[in-house]
Amino acid sequence: MPLPSLWDKAMQNATNLRREEPTARANQTLELVSFMTHELKTPLTSIITSAGLLAEELALSPDDPKTKLISNILASAHNLEARASELLDLARLEAEGFQLEVEPTDISTIVYDAVDQLSTIVRSRKQSLALHLAPNLPKIMADALRIEQVLVNLLSNATKFTPQGGNISLSVSQHNGYIVIEVQDSSPSIPAEEQYKVFQPYYRLKGNRKEYIPGAGLGLALSKHLVELHGGRIWLESDESKHNIFAFSLPISG
Repeated sequence: MPLPSLWDKAMQNATNLRREEPTARANQTLELVSFMTHELKTPLTSIITSAGLLAEELALSPDDPKTKLISNILASAHNLEARASELLDLARLEAEGFQLEVEPTDISTIVYDAVDQLSTIVRSRKQSLALHLAPNLPKIMADALRIEQVLVNLLSNATKFTPQGGNISLSVSQHNGYIVIEVQDSSPSIPAEEQYKVFQPYYRLKGNRKEYIPGAGLGLALSKHLVELHGGRIWLESDESKHNIFAFSLPISG
């Protein structure tokens, strides 16, 4: 289908959505987002595969400028793929078509897996990541994949906004029937007028952060939905001591 026709269809769908009932609008939005996500991910898969094969074929040293170029291509493609997945998940949630796969879950395993995913980025930015796990943490009833997604989102944000060489800490404790997970960064504190907006879809932090941070502003909104589906809550603590704490709680009893 030619691009103008696809664009016309998208615009017509957007116009029709405003005339439909909320549930119908959400379902049509999901259909449109699913289609666009599929159209994005097909070429992205090819880009990621080709860049990986090129890196293997050239077998360049880590210090070669071409290695950095290939790494940038891969990082950008993975970033775009993640944003597309977040958008699709958010559309599914709004259409009430999102199901959790809940089972007894070891929160410690989720934490270690999430930390492992971010370890390369932490090292590349010369940051430190301190892990504090309370002993004898009980299992919880949760969708392990989705809770890991939440934690990876928070840790990823912490690495993005913490300056090179800065400190990040991850704490997991048990309190009043809940598992509480806290991610503290050493980035500039978030202004009070922005704090209530950070969990809204498409909102991107500005404040006094000068470095451009990629993203569509969906990660925290999606994390909020996922935590609340588990019967928990998510929040932000920020003060003038040059750090922010993003935390969420999950009921132990499910």
